[in-house]
Amino acid sequence: MKDMKNIYQTMMDSNGFVLSIEEAEHTKYTLAPEKGEGDFSVYFYKEMFEITVRDFVFYEDFLLECPIPEFLSVTYYTSVSGEEFHPYRQLSSNSLYVLVGNEQDRQYQALFHKSVPIRSVQIEIMPAFYQQYLQQKFPGEFIDVHGAFKQFAIKTEFPELVTLLKQIQHYNGTSISTKMFYEGKILEAIALIIQRAKDNATKRKTVRSDKDIENLQAVAAYLNNHYAYSIPTERLCRIAFMGGTKLKNAFREYYGCTITEYVLQRRMERAQQLLMETDLSISEVSKVVGYERADSFTRQFQKNIGILPREYRNMIKPY
Repeated sequence: MKDMKNIYQTMMDSNGFVLSIEEAEHTKYTLAPEKGEGDFSVYFYKEMFEITVRDFVFYEDFLLECPIPEFLSVTYYTSVSGEEFHPYRQLSSNSLYVLVGNEQDRQYQALFHKSVPIRSVQIEIMPAFYQQYLQQKFPGEFIDVHGAFKQFAIKTEFPELVTLLKQIQHYNGTSISTKMFYEGKILEAIALIIQRAKDNATKRKTVRSDKDIENLQAVAAYLNNHYAYSIPTERLCRIAFMGGTKLKNAFREYYGCTITEYVLQRRMERAQQLLMETDLSISEVSKVVGYERADSFTRQFQKNIGILPREYRNMIKPY
């Protein structure tokens, strides 16, 4: 495998970052003034894992493209606005994302919107850790870390893991204490993910056939076109040819979120688009995306995006 420091150096050079600190295990890159401002810090531990902390902002919409090495990663964003491609998913604040790297030798592509700070913490676990180190540490045990991560390769709710990542983000130790802390947290993160995967495996599997999947996609398509309206559960059940309980469980299993969360994501995506591209008032935007009261919309927007709608518009579309 190509040395991860070289991969990062190439990626940073090609995306407007300048090396500002280089130590044995810690490297910091600073965004070039013409691109934006802020830093990207990386802690390397041999070829076992990396910890990255981002805190920067782009002055213009920015398309990030870089190779995806063979790794397993978990990222928690406290502030972001944008979207990833292949597969497509919206990036939103206070959200957790899991990525299984290099399954199809594809490149990572993400569009980050200008003026919205990108603040996140990420752990990247390399094969040397989850294939070799864990086998040596727990001989005779089969630990399917790769399979466990694949269950969460979409946006997911996982408060225990979020708490752990925040602890990593705010840790300020030095020397041997840093190594011990980070290694312990990586093991803890893997343990949480494996346990969640085992718990899910014991639940009844509701998506059983291609027809189930086709019906769930029909429900999602309907929600995409009617997210601004109150939709009776009975109507969705008829579209899915499923009972209420099966639909709820199957939808969450297939899309990684509840129907309510899915609708909320669509509303927030549309709201961001309207705030960027139109001069509609906040009250008008709230009604377009399905809120009768502007204050209810404002609370939801701030909770999901991290800032108030007016602040978002001022940063994205300054007058």
